[in-house]
Amino acid sequence: MKGQNQLPILIIIPHGGYNVPEELFGYEAVSKFDLFMQSDTCANDLFSFGDRVAATMDTDISRLFIDLDRAYTSLRNDQDGVIKKSTRFGKPVFRNDHFPDDIAIANMIQRYWAPFHDTINKIINTGSLRLILECHTMMAVGPKMSRDPGKPRPLFMIEHLVREKEMSRETCSTGMAGGLMEQVEKSFAGEKNTITEKFVISDTPADGFIMKSYGNRGIPMLRVSLAQSLFLNDAHFSYDYLRVDDLRIQHIRKSMRESIERFCHKCL
Repeated sequence: MKGQNQLPILIIIPHGGYNVPEELFGYEAVSKFDLFMQSDTCANDLFSFGDRVAATMDTDISRLFIDLDRAYTSLRNDQDGVIKKSTRFGKPVFRNDHFPDDIAIANMIQRYWAPFHDTINKIINTGSLRLILECHTMMAVGPKMSRDPGKPRPLFMIEHLVREKEMSRETCSTGMAGGLMEQVEKSFAGEKNTITEKFVISDTPADGFIMKSYGNRGIPMLRVSLAQSLFLNDAHFSYDYLRVDDLRIQHIRKSMRESIERFCHKCL
């Protein structure tokens, strides 16, 4: 560990990037606004806690072009493979069906996907971690291409289940998931930007590659998602300039960090 007070946790942020890989630049049919909104908007800022944690893994590449939460072998899934053919609203990702060929895909996997996961494995293998957090931001209502289309989402959701062979498996105990949510509730009790429950521990198994791959390594793992309605609204977001209120982002990041710190000091 780098410092005596450093938290022994790994933060994984797979969907915070907005950029087009240079190999595909000019072939994309999506705008900067699309890239901004199709990402886990502001996740890289909200969940980056610097040297307060053992390690943070994030990316600046858009999930539309390299989805780090999908297996690299998932290439021909039109809606949700490692490289997308359409956005979550059904808009084509590539101009005139210029989907990359097998050679381009293999090169991008080697350049972006493989190093990300190789580094995660190396960090886990140090044996110094006591918790892994996979962090996301989510749209307030499930988009068309999602497992909950049209349904309002909570402000905060924690997941600790994955599906394997038609059965559910825990990536950590329900009590640990509840312990983190208890601290989040303390930090965000005053938030009101939702028409549904504010704080939910999901009983639906997550289907991402990251939870399935690293939630079975003997280290407790949780997936944490917060709603973009906390910071993307008329008061805090400008559609013309793709900006958010930096002070709002700083406030949420500070509150999340404090929630995680209290949880770690109490439960780890």
